[in-house]
Amino acid sequence: MSRDALSRTLELVDARAIYAGGFIGGGEWSIRFPPPGKVKFFVVGRGACLLALDGYDSPFPLAAGDALLLTRDAGFTVASDLSLSPRSAAEVYAGQASVIIPVGQGDDFMLLGGHIDTDNAGGRLMIEGLPAVLHLSGEENRADRLGVLIAELVEEAASNAPGAEMACASLAHLLLIQILRRHLASDMWVSPGWLRVANDPRLAPALALMHGDLRHAWTLPELARAAAMSRTAFATHFRAVAGMPPLAYLTEWRMRHADRELRRAGSSVAKIAQAVGYGSEAAFSTAFKRVMGRSPRHDAWVSASDASRQGPV
Repeated sequence: MSRDALSRTLELVDARAIYAGGFIGGGEWSIRFPPPGKVKFFVVGRGACLLALDGYDSPFPLAAGDALLLTRDAGFTVASDLSLSPRSAAEVYAGQASVIIPVGQGDDFMLLGGHIDTDNAGGRLMIEGLPAVLHLSGEENRADRLGVLIAELVEEAASNAPGAEMACASLAHLLLIQILRRHLASDMWVSPGWLRVANDPRLAPALALMHGDLRHAWTLPELARAAAMSRTAFATHFRAVAGMPPLAYLTEWRMRHADRELRRAGSSVAKIAQAVGYGSEAAFSTAFKRVMGRSPRHDAWVSASDASRQGPV
């Protein structure tokens, strides 16, 4: 089976959902979180709460089975009652050995979550096209795979079974994929960008060519034929979906791929240049600096420096 475009895009930006734990409680409670500096996700295992995000006039009511993705780097408060004076998250988690922290009194509420881990170069690609807040209702989730995954994550998180930690990590990654699928398949507007182009069926054949052979000097006529479109129609549609012309997308894809390879220990700028279709290191370096804003040798040096600090195995 050929690799699909969304999987390739998530792989390129090293996007992974990192399960961090959560809290369980009841009664009256309120917790204040600072701006996270990363994409956060939450699922409600049971009960209900309110989430107030800085910059929004109205809070988000969350109920059992809900999933929430926050791409906006803003502080927020999660509470049973937003009129309560909140405790800081740092205070709540200080000195706690468990990843599931008790708050308030009782156990009629459970919130689990984590963040999306992306490499520095790929972070923008991960969140472009996504809204600041993506809230998927538990009522809708129960009818599809997302609801099943949320239930499985809650069950694993509440258990002390061997391997529960790894199971939660795997389930969190599957949750990310399902959340993105639901959003991309919805009627909500998705801004032009990498996620939108990865989900466009008309462009899938052309993307398969570009992603599958980075060495080949793809031309607009070749790509248009693969998509069964005229050159003009293909270029117009691609730009509307991706936010850039096809060959500009191809160049950026090559540079993102090169950037990931350069971060690996022992990488060679000359070999990577050839692998992404450049006959000379100088031409590759010029293109890389134009797209990434820095020299490829900087990444190679950082990779080598990191490896030297690790010492012998």
